Amino acid sequence: MFDLTTFTPYKQGIYITGFGLLVMAGGKMLQILNVTATNPEKIWILAITFGLFFSVANCVFSLNTKDSSDKYWGQSMLVFVITMILLSGAAYLLSGIGLGADSAFRWLLIVVVISHLVFSSIVRLMRSIVDFAQKEEWNAPNKKRRK
Repeated sequence: MFDLTTFTPYKQGIYITGFGLLVMAGGKMLQILNVTATNPEKIWILAITFGLFFSVANCVFSLNTKDSSDKYWGQSMLVFVITMILLSGAAYLLSGIGLGADSAFRWLLIVVVISHLVFSSIVRLMRSIVDFAQKEEWNAPNKKRRK
């Protein structure tokens, strides 16, 4: 059926970035057709939302991976950076708003990047604790008392 252990960070990045770009383009088309308000900041909100969605999904999928945590973690960081660059670039092209000194979106991107680092560090620590506990050999956990 659908094996979650083979859902690598590269596949996650491709799917989430592709879906994010599709939703952002659809939002821009709705703005051009005057179906929604022509607020160019909405495109940036969508880009940041999909970046955060990648972060959460990546952390959840990393709990079930068969790869070593160092390899998966390195791939996750690389794909996260590429995903954020692609989404931010598309948001800039579609909205015409850059990440200037007075832009709140720059701070939102910083918050998402720090959140990804914190989430993935917590998950990596939890994973290493669980792996250590599973490898630990218990000598005599249930010794019976003799009377």
